[in-house]
Amino acid sequence: MNLITAFLLMILIGHSTSDHLQTLVCPYENRNISQSRRVWCKRDVQDENCCTGFSFQLGTGVLHLEDGNIQVQDDGKAFTISIKTLAQGDGVYWCGFMTADKIIVKLAENYFSTAPFNFVWSILRWILFILLPLMTISFHIYSNRKHGDAKTT
Repeated sequence: MNLITAFLLMILIGHSTSDHLQTLVCPYENRNISQSRRVWCKRDVQDENCCTGFSFQLGTGVLHLEDGNIQVQDDGKAFTISIKTLAQGDGVYWCGFMTADKIIVKLAENYFSTAPFNFVWSILRWILFILLPLMTISFHIYSNRKHGDAKTT
């Protein structure tokens, strides 16, 4: 039972990347992308093939957009977008690049939320991660002690 709980907890901890600063990694393989305009947009609720946002040219270093609420970094294999606040609200956001024909090529997408649960979960998951082994060890010691007392009587 404890192994199942530990496994589920590890999946949740590994899967949830939500923190006060939400991020999306946009990997690319083609070297020509480094010359292309990057895209950050929110997927349209009515048409999943459309999105609303903006494009930008990424140089070297860190790029700050929307009054510092969006930070973009590129390491040559991927560019990472870090979000403090969402101007367009909760939803599925894309990152990608724009071709010369003005076609957006989506590299990655993720659901971003302004709900405080994301921040709370980012802290709570580590507390649970620490408590799980402590509870397992305590239960093991308690059950060994209980079985030891039963054998001596």
